[in-house]
Amino acid sequence: MKTYIKILSSFLITILLLIPVGCSKEDVSDITEPLSGKKAENFNALMASLPSFNQPEEVSEPDILDEDPPARDDEEPSLECFTTYYKHAPGFNDMLALDPSTDVIFPGAILKGESIPTGEYIPIVADRAAITLSASLTNINGSPVVKVTDPKLSTVREEVKSILDQEVTGATPARINFEISEVYTKEQLNLAIGANYRSAAAKVSASFNFTNSTYRYKYVLKYFQVYYTIDMDPPQNPSDLFTDTPDLNALGSTSPVYVATVTYGRMIIYTIESNSTKTEIDAAFSASFASGDGSIDAEYQKTIDESSVKALVIGGSGSDAAQVVNGPKDVYNYITEGGNYSKESPGAPLSYKLRYLKQGTPIARVVLASEYAVRECDVAYPVYNVTLISLSCDGCEDDGNPRAELYGIISGQMYQARTVVNSTTFWRYKRDNTFKLGKGATKNVGKSARTEFYRPDYANDYIRVYGDMMEADLGCPFDCDDDFGSASRNVYLHEIKLGEPPLYINISFSGLVDAKFRFERVQ
Repeated sequence: MKTYIKILSSFLITILLLIPVGCSKEDVSDITEPLSGKKAENFNALMASLPSFNQPEEVSEPDILDEDPPARDDEEPSLECFTTYYKHAPGFNDMLALDPSTDVIFPGAILKGESIPTGEYIPIVADRAAITLSASLTNINGSPVVKVTDPKLSTVREEVKSILDQEVTGATPARINFEISEVYTKEQLNLAIGANYRSAAAKVSASFNFTNSTYRYKYVLKYFQVYYTIDMDPPQNPSDLFTDTPDLNALGSTSPVYVATVTYGRMIIYTIESNSTKTEIDAAFSASFASGDGSIDAEYQKTIDESSVKALVIGGSGSDAAQVVNGPKDVYNYITEGGNYSKESPGAPLSYKLRYLKQGTPIARVVLASEYAVRECDVAYPVYNVTLISLSCDGCEDDGNPRAELYGIISGQMYQARTVVNSTTFWRYKRDNTFKLGKGATKNVGKSARTEFYRPDYANDYIRVYGDMMEADLGCPFDCDDDFGSASRNVYLHEIKLGEPPLYINISFSGLVDAKFRFERVQ
C-alpha cells in the first residue's frame, strides 16, 4: 500500500510540472527591461500630471523694494550713505556643485523634485533600467559611450572610469572662462555663486568678513577650466528609466528630476575684498589670466596686492583646498597647473544640469531668490584746509628804512555753483598796528581755515584767495602810503587731491610782497 501511494505521488508531481501555468503576457517581464504595457502608460500619465517644483518667480535683474533717504555717516563724516533694498531671483540652467565628493549628484541620478529648491537633493531609490552615458572627449583612443545597467553611484563611477582610463591622443586643453560678481551680504552670496546644494556656499562664505571688514567691496570671481561633460541620453518616456513602478510616495508631490549632464574640470573661486572698483578688479585679474609668465602692469599688480584675495580650488591635479593668493604670480600659477585634461588631472564635478522626468525632458531651471540690503556711501562732504604760511618781502621796505610796515587784508572765499558758501580772513592789519617785515625776510603767519563742501563740482567749484596790501610811511600823511595793490588766485577743487602732497601757491602784491599758501584735502 505504501509503495502504491509513493508511486501515485510521484506521478501527480510529474503531471503538475508538465501543466503550463496560465498568466497574461504583461505579468511576465525581464527585470532588466524598462516598464511596458499598462504599467508604463499609467506611470507616464502620472509623471505628466505632476507639476514642476515650487520656487519663486524668476527676477533676472535686481528689483528695488525700498530705499532709505541719504544720511551722513556717523563714523566717517565726509561720507553720505544710503541703503537700497533689493529682491533678486535669477534662474540657472546649470548649477555649481562645489562639493566634489557628493554622493547624490552624478549622471543619471534621479532626485525628488521638491527637494531641489531647499537644497536637500533627496535621491529616489528604485529599480532602474539601463541608461547610456557619453563623454564629450573627442581624442580618446576608444569609445566615449558606455551603457550602465542598474544605474547607481557605484556603477556609474565604474563605467565613467572605463571611459577615462582609455589613452588620450594629444592634448585636451580646457575651455576657459571667468566671471566676476559683487557680493553684498551672506544671504546674497548663493546667487552670486549659483549654487544651492547642501549649503554649498559655506566654504566661500567663510573666506569673507561680513561683519568687520576694513575693505569697501567684496567680489566673487569664478574661474572655470572645463575638461569635458558626461551626458545621459534622454529617455523617450519616463517609464524607460525603471524596470518596476517606483514607490509613488517616494516620488513626492512634484515632478522628479534627473541629472542629465555633469561638467568636469577645474574651478577656482577667488574671494576678493578690496577698495578697488569692480572694473579695476576685473581688469587686474584679466591681465593676470592673459599673462604668459605671471607678470603684469605695475598698476594691476598694485590693485591685487592691496586686496585680500583667497582661492578655493576644486578639481585639477590638486585636491580641494583653500589657499591665499599673495599676488599676480600666484594667480598665474593656479591657472597654469592642471590646465589640460589627463589621467593625472581628470577634473572634478563642477556643475550639473537637471531635467524633469517628463516626456521631452524639459530643463529644470532652478531659481535662487534673496532679499538683501545694499548700503552705499560716497564722499559728499569733502574737507579742505587752506593755510597762509608766510609773507615774504622782496623790495617792499621804505627807502632808508630796513623794514616795511605792512597793513591790509588777505582773505579766502569758497565758491560753489558761482556762489560764495564760506569765507575767512587769514591776515588783517591796520595802519596803527602794522605787520613788520624786514628787507628780504620771510615771516611766518600760520593761519589756517578749514572748509567743507557738499557734493561739489570738482571741475568748476573753487577756493579763492585774495587781498589788498599797503605799506605805511608813518612820517607823512595817510595819502603818501605805498599802495602795493590787489592780488588773487582761484584754486579749483580738482587741483587739490586727497592722499596726494599739498598744493603750494603764491599770490604777489606788485612783485614786492609774496603771500605763500598751502592747500590740502583732508577728507
